[in-house]
Amino acid sequence: MDVTRKNFKEALGVISSVLNDSSFVAIDGEFTGLHYDSRYMPNAFDTPEERYQKLRQGSVDFLLVQFGLCIFKYNGKSSKYTVYPFNFYVFPTPLNRHAPDPRFLCQSSSIDFLVSHNFDFNKLFREGIPYLTSNSARTMREEILQKYAGQGVTIPNKEPSPAFRTPQAKGPIIIPDEHKEFINQIVAKTEQLLKDNDRTSLQLDPCNGFQRKLIYQTMETKFQTKLIVETKTGEKKERYIEITKATSEEDKRKRDELKMQADLDEIDDAIGFSKVIDMISESGRLVVGHNMILDLMHTLDQFSCRLPDNLIEFKNMSHCVFHRVVDTKVMASTHPFKEFIMNSALNDLHSRLQDNPFVPPSIEMASNFNGYKKAENYHEAGYDAFITGQCFAIMANFLGTFMDPPKHRVSPSSQFLEPFMNKIHLMRSLDIPYLNLNGPDLQPSRNHVFHVTFPKEWRTSDLHQLFSPFGSIYVGWIGDTEAFVSLYKAAEASMVMKTIKKGENYTVTPYKNFKRGVYPEDNAEKERKIVSPPQEEKSLTVAEMDKANIEEPGKRKRRISSLEADAEVAVLMGTVAKRKKPMDPTVAPFVSRKGVKPPLPEVMEEGDPGVEIEDKDIVKEKDEDKVKEKHEDKVKEKDEVESEHIGTSKKVEEEIDNKEGKKENLLTEGTDEDEKMFEECESW
Repeated sequence: MDVTRKNFKEALGVISSVLNDSSFVAIDGEFTGLHYDSRYMPNAFDTPEERYQKLRQGSVDFLLVQFGLCIFKYNGKSSKYTVYPFNFYVFPTPLNRHAPDPRFLCQSSSIDFLVSHNFDFNKLFREGIPYLTSNSARTMREEILQKYAGQGVTIPNKEPSPAFRTPQAKGPIIIPDEHKEFINQIVAKTEQLLKDNDRTSLQLDPCNGFQRKLIYQTMETKFQTKLIVETKTGEKKERYIEITKATSEEDKRKRDELKMQADLDEIDDAIGFSKVIDMISESGRLVVGHNMILDLMHTLDQFSCRLPDNLIEFKNMSHCVFHRVVDTKVMASTHPFKEFIMNSALNDLHSRLQDNPFVPPSIEMASNFNGYKKAENYHEAGYDAFITGQCFAIMANFLGTFMDPPKHRVSPSSQFLEPFMNKIHLMRSLDIPYLNLNGPDLQPSRNHVFHVTFPKEWRTSDLHQLFSPFGSIYVGWIGDTEAFVSLYKAAEASMVMKTIKKGENYTVTPYKNFKRGVYPEDNAEKERKIVSPPQEEKSLTVAEMDKANIEEPGKRKRRISSLEADAEVAVLMGTVAKRKKPMDPTVAPFVSRKGVKPPLPEVMEEGDPGVEIEDKDIVKEKDEDKVKEKHEDKVKEKDEVESEHIGTSKKVEEEIDNKEGKKENLLTEGTDEDEKMFEECESW
């Protein structure tokens, strides 16, 4: 269902009626851009704090313009999911001149991508649902109350303060000469209105803000309490003044009170889409996304409150709004799913999960919802949320096959999903596969990683040649003249600085030393702090969350409402697994080894700033020539040694062959001991 300003209230009613009885919700977002500056591009060796800062500074200036929400409601009698997919168009149309008027960035490639997937920008700009954060709404309410208090209107639960009253005009109003004729015409029309018993109001022509101010001052001075003067907005956003007769002071007061309430109601309407996020937060439902870190950050920033300055506060903020989240990309990349899933991109994942050993659940669309049964509308937020929810349900149910007897369904509240809970996938991260929203992040050893600077002309092949004595490497490009280099064989790391510490046109620095130089203050302690979840059970709305002390989450109260009756949890936890390695809900998932192994040397790295695809053969030929020259030099050296030391020729041959084999055999697989650096512990 496409939701715009026209049918938003209707959709809000449906969400309100079904959300609290649902099993879980899936979300997705579409944006006007991803990264506006190469300085904020993710790097394979970012720390979690660095990655958060890059995403915060390099992406939140773009706008989330389409929000997909799909509510999944399980029916135990029919063993089916009833789904309610919503595709919201959201745009921050200013309510009035006091409302926020945000500026945002657009990235041409992202706009072109949306257009290629039939995104309707006319619908977005003409009918997009407005929204206000709780801070903005609170500020606007205070301004309205202050305005009406100054006009003598009684504020609910608050006595009018003399400080808020508008002072009476002292002496005659000074009207510039160029506006005198305009004001005289308005005065004449107003006098005719007062004399005409059949008319009660007068609508003036649209005019600018200064002219409206002169009209207000003139009406107050000349006619005092006989009139009610209001500024209104027409269909084309033009602003005009309406003058109405005031039969008595009491009528004027009542009219002002009604107008104040109308203005407050208008702000309530302007909160708009933020109400949906508030409802999800209050419901305590499990929130499912796919590769959802940008979805989460944009959602919190636009519809809750501005993102905090550091990662720890962000974790507390996200935990306060969405208490339980699951990223299906994390699930698909870890045990036991990684054994069956080769590609975790959403469309490929959804396609793979339709076949053995997975069993898709029965799904039916709710009444008045259609369009997603057979159609494939990838990169429409509503459809992506729909298939993300399907992927989660299939993978969650697959965990039931590990039970004895097997279970056809695992509830979203089951303890067997805890290993995947509150872990968000980190794109392009070599050894930190996810961000842990509920505790400290992984801290892998990077003693085998080096920061290298080099001439702009260098390519990936040059770095492979520089580190060739140490086996295969992974190159994480930072810019045209610097990169991180990771050794596949970690045991060789101690020899690097003794061998290639510095050259005429390059430098090599251990990762830790480089980080100390860039970041003199050690932030490790901050990253090791555990994010304490709320201790008491009470849910917070978005508005209440904004008032909470984010730095001290233990003082907040939160309620995790009953997700759904899950009698099978006790049964699942008490049964004996039928396989040799039963599922342990307290153990975190394995990290997919295929996601952290460095590529083979001849494979061009993603982000290589200079090597083009058509130059691959040329580069390969050059590398082969260099290896051939080295081999010829070594053979010559070998012959010279043999002529001088005939008696030890066999020993010399063995030594040279060993050295030669070590340099040329770049594709040799590492031993089990070498690969330990790429393995994750079963528990953290």
